[in-house]
Amino acid sequence: MTDSTRHLYDTVADTYARVLPDLGAEAASELDLIAAFAGIVPEGREPVLDAGCGTGRLLPHLSHLGLAPLAGVDLSPAMAAHARRVAPTAAIEVAALTALPFADGGVRGILCWYAIIHSDAVELAAIAKEAARVLVGGGPFLLGFQAGTGDRVVERAYGHDVLLRAVLHEPDEVADVLDHAGFDIVSAQRRGPRAHEKHPQGFVLARRRREAASSASLTDVAL
Repeated sequence: MTDSTRHLYDTVADTYARVLPDLGAEAASELDLIAAFAGIVPEGREPVLDAGCGTGRLLPHLSHLGLAPLAGVDLSPAMAAHARRVAPTAAIEVAALTALPFADGGVRGILCWYAIIHSDAVELAAIAKEAARVLVGGGPFLLGFQAGTGDRVVERAYGHDVLLRAVLHEPDEVADVLDHAGFDIVSAQRRGPRAHEKHPQGFVLARRRREAASSASLTDVAL
């Protein structure tokens, strides 16, 4: 799905940046959750990562919360180009969530905000394993996603003739994957859809264990 996802977001990047310029679409409870994430990022010189940063709309908010230095990765070069303009002091790179360009223990926290929506169960396990690899012990990992089971399809995404296929995840299932990848779960939440939403939303906040089982193979991860 990597190539099709990259093509999708390269195509819609300009429209996406115009329609979603900031965090105006987030509920107050979600801003509170992001603030809780920021509040448990450990001290250090390593960057805090927006994994799947898109056009970079969350990076100024993370900076406002006092997090620095900041980094971002996105699969789409067009989305990453927008992120560089929005957050010129952040280190933005084009990369997949399963192959983050950081050394072991190279980041202090990871925000993954609606970036796993194209990932199936096997890919989610790989993302969790990679997050455990790059996070320092005690570093937080916050994920937001559409909650449920199965897939959803949008035949014309963001006003363009591109097909958007997304995977729904239940918070408890995401939490189980993170637990097996070496994380302690802080919270797993599910809220109902608001008026403009078609699906419930899920959120999981976790912290990398000091002795994370990041060396476990994917076959060891229970899905």
